[in-house]
This record gives sequence, C-alpha cells and structure tokens, in this order.
Amino acid sequence: MKGVCITLIAVLLIGSSQQTKTKDKECWTPWFDRDNPSATGDWETLIDLHKENPGKICGNPLKIQVQTIAGDSMTSTGDRILQADTTTGFICRNEDQKCGKCEDYRVRFQCPESFCKAGPRCWTSWFNRDNPSEDGDQETLIELWKEYPGKICTNPLNIEVQTTSGDSMASTGDTIARADTAVGFVCKNKDQKDGKCKDYHVRFQCFKSFCDKAPKCWTQWFDRDNPSAKGDWETLEDLRKEYPGKICDNPIHIHVQTVDGGHMTLTGDKIHKADTTTGFICRNEDQKKGKCKDYRVQFMCPLSFCMEGPKCWTQWFDRDNPSATGDWETLKDLRKEYPGKICKNPVNILVQTTAGDTMDSTGNKIHIADTTTGFVCRNEDQKKGKCKDYRVQFQCPERFCKAAPKCWTQWFDRDNPSAKGDWETLKDLRKENPGKICKNPVNIHVQTIAGGTMASTGDKIHIADTSTGFVCRNEDQTGGNCKDYRVQFECPASFCKPAPKCWTQWFDRDNPSATGDWETLKDLRKENPGKICGKPLKIQVQTTAGGTMASTGDKIHIADTSTGFVCRNKDQTGGNCKDYRVRFQCPARFCKPAPKCWTPWFDRDNPSATGDWETLKDLRKENPGKICGNPLKIQVRTTAGGTMASTGDKIHKADTTTGFVCRNKDQTGGNCKDYRVRFQCPARFCKPAPKCWTPWFDRDNPSATGDWETLKDLRKENPGKICGNPLKIQVRTTAGGTMASTGDKIHKADTATGFVCRNKDQTGGNCKDYRVRFQCPEMFCKPGPKCWTPWFDRDNPSGSGDWETLKDLWKEYPGKICNSPFDIQVQTTSGDSMASTGDTIARVDTSTGFVCKNKDQKDGKCKDYRVRFQCPKSFCDKAPKCWTQWFDRDNPSATGDWETLKDLRKEYPGKICDNPIHIHVQTVDGGHMASTGDKIYKADTSTGFVCENKDQADGKCEDYRVRFQCPSSFCPMGPRCWTPWFDRDNPSGTGDWETLEYLRGENPGKICHNPLQIDVQTKFGGSMDSTGDVITVADTESGFICKNSDQKCGKCKDYRVRFQCSGNFCTQRVCWTKWFDRDNPSGKGDFEYLPYLRKAYPKEICKVPLYIDVVTTDTNMPFIATGQISSVFSPTQGFACRNTEQKGGMCLDYKVRFGCPCTCEGIIQHRE
Repeated sequence: MKGVCITLIAVLLIGSSQQTKTKDKECWTPWFDRDNPSATGDWETLIDLHKENPGKICGNPLKIQVQTIAGDSMTSTGDRILQADTTTGFICRNEDQKCGKCEDYRVRFQCPESFCKAGPRCWTSWFNRDNPSEDGDQETLIELWKEYPGKICTNPLNIEVQTTSGDSMASTGDTIARADTAVGFVCKNKDQKDGKCKDYHVRFQCFKSFCDKAPKCWTQWFDRDNPSAKGDWETLEDLRKEYPGKICDNPIHIHVQTVDGGHMTLTGDKIHKADTTTGFICRNEDQKKGKCKDYRVQFMCPLSFCMEGPKCWTQWFDRDNPSATGDWETLKDLRKEYPGKICKNPVNILVQTTAGDTMDSTGNKIHIADTTTGFVCRNEDQKKGKCKDYRVQFQCPERFCKAAPKCWTQWFDRDNPSAKGDWETLKDLRKENPGKICKNPVNIHVQTIAGGTMASTGDKIHIADTSTGFVCRNEDQTGGNCKDYRVQFECPASFCKPAPKCWTQWFDRDNPSATGDWETLKDLRKENPGKICGKPLKIQVQTTAGGTMASTGDKIHIADTSTGFVCRNKDQTGGNCKDYRVRFQCPARFCKPAPKCWTPWFDRDNPSATGDWETLKDLRKENPGKICGNPLKIQVRTTAGGTMASTGDKIHKADTTTGFVCRNKDQTGGNCKDYRVRFQCPARFCKPAPKCWTPWFDRDNPSATGDWETLKDLRKENPGKICGNPLKIQVRTTAGGTMASTGDKIHKADTATGFVCRNKDQTGGNCKDYRVRFQCPEMFCKPGPKCWTPWFDRDNPSGSGDWETLKDLWKEYPGKICNSPFDIQVQTTSGDSMASTGDTIARVDTSTGFVCKNKDQKDGKCKDYRVRFQCPKSFCDKAPKCWTQWFDRDNPSATGDWETLKDLRKEYPGKICDNPIHIHVQTVDGGHMASTGDKIYKADTSTGFVCENKDQADGKCEDYRVRFQCPSSFCPMGPRCWTPWFDRDNPSGTGDWETLEYLRGENPGKICHNPLQIDVQTKFGGSMDSTGDVITVADTESGFICKNSDQKCGKCKDYRVRFQCSGNFCTQRVCWTKWFDRDNPSGKGDFEYLPYLRKAYPKEICKVPLYIDVVTTDTNMPFIATGQISSVFSPTQGFACRNTEQKGGMCLDYKVRFGCPCTCEGIIQHRE
C-alpha cells in the first residue's frame, strides 16, 4: 500500500511541475494561502477556498499550480504531498513528513478562458504608503484600507507591483516576502543581498462596478422559468411580457446567478446565451449532467430609468452585533423581527457602521451584502478576529413608501402608579385585551390620562417602545410617584380593516334523549348539504335556550372544527347532557352573496286544456340553452303579475326538478290561472355576452332633402355588413355629437327603417350630417378565419393613373373575387402602405375598388399600386376540409381539462392524423373558446389542448371538446350518402330547433359523427332560401335553428333537415348490444364505465363502439330529456353521472347500450 501511495504522489508531483509554465492566453486565478502548517498541516482545499473567496475560482478548474509562499516549486521541498489536484485542491499533512512539518504553500488554478472574461475589471490608483528606510517596504492591504478608505475593494482580484520609477518587480532582483491579494505586498530589507529593498508602489484589480462611482440602476431579480423542461429560459422577450415596464429598452449589462445566489461561472454549466440582446438561455441538452441549474437574472439600465420618482428607503436596522460569530443582518431575520417594514424585492442596500462610517473604510472582509440575502460579516473572516458593528437599510419601490392610512388601537389604561409605578406592558395588555393589539406594533403613543404629553410630566420613563410597551417606575422619580398614563399603539393598516365575520346558521340535529347530543360535522353535512364550509375556522356552542356551553357544567367530549360537537350522557354526573346547538365560522368568501342570475319569464302553456304545464322538460325543448342544467330556485307568477299564493290554486308541482304544474282537475272553482315561470341559475350562466356593433355608416349628407341613412340603402351599399335584425341603433353627428344635442327634429331612428332626418322638418335650415351604427347578435361578430384574395395589379400609372376597379378586375380575373367584398387592402407593388406614399387617392372602397388619378398628384404621377379583397370565408373554402370527430376525453373536475394529443391518440387509435394542420376548440355545449374568459394554457397542433383550473379566476375551467384538421388524404373521398329527413320540432314555441344535440339523443346511431353537409327544406319540400326567414344556424356543427323572434311576421316556417355522411356510414350497419345496468346511484352516482362493463360482461361489447345510447331504467327516457348532467358520455369511455353534480343530489338510474359494426359476433340485439 505504501508503494502505491508513493507512486501516486510522484505522479502528482510531476503533474504539478508541468503546470508551472503559463501562456499569455491562459486564465489563472490569484494565489491563495488560506492555511499554514502550524496545526495539522497546510490545507488549501477547493471547498474551503470557494467559501472564503466566493467567485474567485471557477467551477471546474483545468489545472492546479502549487508553490511555497517564498515561490519555490512544490517538488523542490521534498515534502510528501497527500493531494494536489483540481478536484480536492491541495493537502500536505505534517504527520506524513520526516521532519514533522510541511512547508507553507500557496495555490492557484487554471480556469477556462471565459472565466477571466466573465465581467469587466478595473484597476485602482497606485499606492505608495511606505518606503524601505526602516525594515523594508510594507504595502499591506490592512494598512492601505486604513489610510485610503473606500479606495480599494474588499476582495481584490489581482495585484500589480512595480518600483516607483516604473520598473517591474521581477527586474529588481529583490526577494519578495509577499505579493498577493490576501495580504498585499511585503519586501523585507533583511532578505536582500544589498540589505535594502527598492521603493515599490502597488495597485489592485477589482470588479468594474467598484470603479463606477455613479450610482447603478439595476432591475429586480427575475426568475420566470426553471430547468424542469428544456432548460432555463430567462429571455428579454418573455420577461417583458410578464413584467411590463420593469426592464429598460436597452439594458447596459446582464447579471446572472443561481437562485440561491451562486455565481454563474461556478456551476460548470454550458451557457447558450447571456447578453443584453436576448437575455439568458441555458439548455439542458448542452449539459453533461443533462440539466441546467436554476438561474435568475437582473439587468443594468441607464440611471434615468431608476430616477423616475423619489427614493424610498427603509429605516436603519441593527438587529445583531459581532459579539458572537459576526454581524448577521439578513433579510430573513429582519423580516421576522420587523414584519412589513421591508419590501419584497429591495432595489438597493446601504451598509454602514453604527457610528456612521462606510463599509469599505472598515477593512472588514464582508461575506455578503446584497438585496437577496442582506448583510453578513463573519468574525472568522477577519484578521483581527472581529467585525465592526453594522446597520443596514434598503431601497424599495416608491409605492412601498406611500403613506397608508394610520391604524391606531384604542387607549389602554390598565394600571395606576399607586404601587410600584405605572406598568402598561404589551404582555399584560394583550392578556387583558385579547385581539385588540396587533402582533408587531409600528409605533407607541403615550400621554397622561388627562391628555398631557409624556414629555411635559418630567417623569423619568423606564421603557416606552413597541417591544415591551410602557413602564414608569416610582423608584426612578425624584418627586414621588409617576403620573398616571395611558397608551395606544399604531398597527399595520390591515389590522384595522374589519374582516367580515361569516357564520353558518345554528344547527340542532340531535337531542340528549338517547346516548347524548351528537352535533357532528359528518352528520350535519349530510343533513344540510352546502351549508357548512370545508374547513371551518371556529365552532360556537350554546344550549338551545341560548346559555353558554361553560355555564352548564356538562363534561363535553368534543367541541372542535374537525369533528363538531359531542356531549355523552355517560360522562355526566347528574344525568343527561343539556340540549345544544352549534354554528361554525367560515372564511368570508363562503358567505359572499353571488350575483343573482335569473332566466327570462317563460309561458309556454295556458290552462285551456288539462291545466298549465310549464315543465322543465318541455321548456328546455322549446328554449334550448336558455335554462341551466340544475336551477337553484323557481319563481312563479300569474301572467298578470300576481303571486302564486294569492290565486288560491292548488299547485301540483313547483320545484327545480320538474318545473311547474297546475292541474285543472285539482281546482274547486274550475280552471287554473295562467302562470309564467323563471329559474335562478349559477352566476356564471348569466355572464354578459360582449356587445357586437357594426362599423359607422355615413352614406348621405343633408345637401338635398335631408340625411337618409336607411337600412334599405345601407344594405345595398354595404352587403353583408349589417345583420338581418339589428337589436339597437346608435346615431351621432359626423363630428361625434349626440343626436339629442343638435336640436334637430328626427323623422325616424329605429332598427326597422334606420335613420331619416328631413330638412323640411327643421326650423333653422338643414339637418346636421349624421352617421349610424347597429348592434347585432353576438354571433354576427364572431371572428372567423380571414379570407383574402390574391394581390391584383391590372394597371400601372403610365396612362391617366392606376385603375384597379372591381368592374375591370372581375372581367380579367373571373371567379377570383367574390361578388360583395367585405374589405379592401391597398399597397404599392413594392409593398409600401398607401398612406405612406402621399398620393391623393380618388377612390378606395369595396363598391368601386381603387382609383388613383395622375392629374390629382403634385408630381403629376401616381405610384404603381396593387389591391386585394376580403371575402366571406365560404368563398375561400374551395376544397372540402378534413376534420376529425369531436373529442372530449376529460372534464375539469380534477386539475383542469386535458385534451392532449398524447392521451387522445391512446384512447382513439387511428382517429387523428400524425401532423394536424389546425385545432378547433369549443365548450361541450358549442360555445367559442374565446367567449369563456378562461386562461388557456395550450391550444395547438403539437400538444393539443390544456386548460388548468389553477389559472382561472373562479378556480375552474369550462368543459371543452376539440377536433383537428388533417390533410385531405386522411379523409379519403368515397361515396357519400344522406341520412333520413328529421323533423323533431315545429315553430309553435320559440322557433324550430333541429339541433344535432337533440337529434342524436332522440335518434342514436342515425347521424354520423362528422356530417359533411346539411340540407334544410320546409316540411313540404320548399328550399330554405325561398322562405325569406332569418336563419340563426344551419351547419354541420350545431344543426339548424330558426327563432321566431328574428322573423318579421313573428314565426318561422316548419323545417326538416338531413345530413350528408361518408359512404361507409351508410353501408356499415349498426348492431346494438343488449342493455347494461351494472350500477345504481345509491353511492356516489351511476357509473357505467366501459372498462367496468367489459369485466362484468366479457366479449359482449365490441372493441371500438361507434355509438352509445343511455336511457333511464324505469321509463326508458333518453338521458338528454332528463335535464341531468353527465360527467362522461362517450362510446369509447362509457357513461357516468355523479350525484354531487345534480340539483336534487341524486342521479336517476340509467342503463346503456353500445352501437357496434355488425361484423362483431355475439353482440347483435337488433340492426338499424
């Protein structure tokens, strides 16, 4: 073993000797000498050197160089070296040496060249405090710091020495005792051959920031990313989005460190970017260990960026003194001891001694002084063994210093000076006045009980502060007793804000006639669902007669917010427990009243037949989407406005499950009254829809008979720009004034005619010049994909100008431009905007096109222009699109709604192409994603769709479904077929609603998942267009809707619909399984999941069902007609109904069956 050690040491010695040569381009640290061999040896380990010299040594040194402090090579000493490498550093142990002691060594390390370029450096001025007239020339740092306070940085990076005449130190031939950044420079006369050193001066290299005397302007630290994904991306582009206004336009420098304060270069990470143009990027793929460290960044900005407001500095803090291990003024400790006194992200730190001297003038080696940690000076780092006593203050954003309203407690006078004095201590005051004084008062105010100031009394006060309170001792007074004082305390403003108390009602579910009184939370929640919050803050117990629990003398088993209340008869000495009631305090938000959301009034029936039937089932059919799934309340009135109770009618039903029923046969005096109903829904059901307004129109002026902005003329001149039935009209003068302010007599201003002002009706001459706009239904404004034509350039200005008129363009480019363009866009053929040319344009609109005349131009000639036109989306859809079916694999009951491609492909193999072109997202009830207000995490063709509950203001996403557009090759064109005609509704109610949702529910398996086309005609075969009806919807996503309210005559025609499907839908017959009913709703609900059914009924369900049919077990009512909510309804997942989601608290009992391809054997029940 000895031989092996000696061989290893020999190799180390050789390696060390080979490292003595350096090249100019190499990057070496300063020399380090942290230890001497007076104890167990000389330990210059990297772990200790990094601690004592933060930022001075790179993370992965390339080489180590070792020599004695006199400059001799390590190999020349003959010492046996235990360790000398770039992993551990250097160790020489005295016990290994023949003479019993190592030499005193120093080390330095070679680092990557980039480490030496890590930041700009600067040099101090030259210093010459000593001359060699006595013992030698001593230019030590400790003396220089004293004589030149603030002129040399705390931890110099390098030292340069030359004679006062400018010769290099090496050229003198002097033997130098010391020349490093730890001690400075020492040359002793006794070491010289001629008995005297030359006269030297020195200077030191520091970080450039030390030399920049102007105040710095640094941003806060930013940490927007972590390396859990591809790496740590702290880019300026992202940071500016997330922290608007917090970073200047052109940063001067970037500063990067790990989130725990480590230097970037010490991590050993390979950094992709760290500059003021991009910001910072570290990529996991570039790292040997596969992952970057977690970094934060800040940027230096021009000083003006930080000087936009008055400075905001905290008070001075001095929480520690250096009597123990040093002076620790850390932000962590300061915030504990001074809550609310320091902002979250300080901008700057200022440090000085408690005597007011600057930190630099002390000569102390400072461990930390920054806005992340605070200030630390360690005694162990000091030459003289002890730090000075320091205080610190922090600069905060201006808003932190803005005066908040004062919050003072009441006056307290708990003591008088009749005994030892007047003791108004916080400890005693809090005992006697619980909750009346904040935890950390900001200020104390003392006066006599007569209102005199404390100072005016002449009393010697022992204590008056926010830590102890107030003490005046009689023994300290010269003239007898203290005066009688009272005190009050200033608290943070939040202490004075009264928090609204939120208490539940009183509950008394049990009495002590049996085993005792059990008012447990478990039982109370069962019997009073939704009436008690999840985590009560307090419990209050009293007898049913109002007496306090303590006054009864009963022995109480439990009374807390976890279990509730239990009093057991067997625990009482005098018989039974008293009868108690309880209530619970909940967070304030539990009691916040939600805004009321009521549906419109509905009156679908009258009592002329069997009675008045306003049932939810019928109302939902006739008013789809107008009533929420689980109404909270029902309100019933007669059509004349009278209350239900006032009629005297005997009401059969009036609840949120069935709706309202009054039967004539139940009445003694004949028929029921005629009633109307409405329902209260959750607030989110009533979220207001955004307003949809047309552009302003000004087609006429009052120069002739007046200003005629009629709908008839506006529609002719602006086809497609105004909806069929405007909701409102708004009129302004062309200068922006209101119609009423003009004093004009207006002939017409409504949504039927439009606007007319006639000159002949005015007393003072002509009408003003007006413009109008119209409010339309929201769907009219829903943005669809833009459809633009190609650019056209049919003319150039060589003749009379540039004429790009629609008339000519239609002739020259037949079929390339729609008949009624929505918009026109014009630019020069070189791509410049029309406005930038300065040309006078004769015409640019969607009626004529574009005209520029040479004669109108100052220089006699127009630029050469090109034009394009915006058309309806249908004009651009020349080729049939290939869309997948709708997918809804998740709901937001857990962390959100995750419709990711990864999961969808697992559950729907082969149903989605490899590279989708587009994604389409909507709510499961067909609403647009943008209309929900949800913050969407992902919606793209790479990931799919993700909405996270935690990102939403109300804590929960809507339930979404997605589909994907694929290349047309994914949807092979085959034979097409049409479904039968469907006519499920007639316009006797609110209109004719032939929606796919209801059609599929009533005709399972009869309509394909993704219809290619819809065909609509009247029930007698007339075309939809020939009727003149205003149609709300007619497409393959929603189906068909015609609303009576949109028609001029008040009623739609009666329509029927059919859908075109791919050929295989019509050729492949559907075979239905038998009905399955494996669960009932007695537990948490009715769960007919496909995996469970497969286990219970092996080989009875095909591998990939095409359809699912769900009905109640008792009446075979289709699920869609029940009004209940499903959490899962899918042929590939099955069916689930949760009791907690139903208004009545319980699902109906359902059975399911699946539609399969008829090729599957053993499952056929019947064919359709």
